[in-house]
Amino acid sequence: MSYADRETSTDKACPVELYEFRRGTRVWRYTSAARDERFNAFVYAAIALKRGVIERSAQSGRAGFRVTLPRDVTVAQAFITTPPSEVTLLTVYRRHRDDPETVPVWMGRVLNAEWRGSEVEFNCEPVYTSLQRTGLRRLYQRNCPHALYGAACGASPTAHRIKGNVMALEGPVIHVAAAADYADGYFAGGFATWSAEGLTEKRMIVGQSGDAITLSTAPPGLRVGAAVMLYPGCDHTLMTCDAKFGNSLNYGGFPFIPSKNPFGGSPIY
Repeated sequence: MSYADRETSTDKACPVELYEFRRGTRVWRYTSAARDERFNAFVYAAIALKRGVIERSAQSGRAGFRVTLPRDVTVAQAFITTPPSEVTLLTVYRRHRDDPETVPVWMGRVLNAEWRGSEVEFNCEPVYTSLQRTGLRRLYQRNCPHALYGAACGASPTAHRIKGNVMALEGPVIHVAAAADYADGYFAGGFATWSAEGLTEKRMIVGQSGDAITLSTAPPGLRVGAAVMLYPGCDHTLMTCDAKFGNSLNYGGFPFIPSKNPFGGSPIY
């Protein structure tokens, strides 16, 4: 009997779902079955989980998907303080007991986690939402609209990054001796990266004074003595683009917009 036949059968259906969470090179696999399941040579651990309805909606933004698991599952640990830097992908497979035919029924990513007593609920969105969103529009403005180190910006993150080691940690503030060689605020607006449990974590730098680097949140997995990469920030002005990055040819703003509006109320331009 085929998968489609068992799905519509009133007495032969015995559905089992497999949940694969993936973040970078790390993968966590769980199943709704009463015992562990094996698929593609991987074992999916049996845990108490439940999910919401998989919606088929013409409005992708409303087609949310929620998965509830025990709060002590390994995949949820990175969400305890803030969501991890890297995207957590989720693929849900469905099969029937004692039937090897397995089909994917949902694919997407985890947006955030909500802690509810002994459970954690993942709020997810389908993968096609990223394809149907309206893209950003470029404006006529003095400051550069390009994302720093992005394709349109063209500045090389490798050429401008600074490597150092963490001397001390104080909540979201880390102390890196190499940062003291630069003027205060040099790294503000940039970001810091480091390795933690085989993944690359990233946090925005919101301020810098001497060797003190203030991150947007407390850095998960970072320890005293660990190596960290600091990437300088940009205030998106032409002066900074040229003096700091030597990248004025790629400047995306319009710094010479006339200060007086020719369409204003003044009778004399």
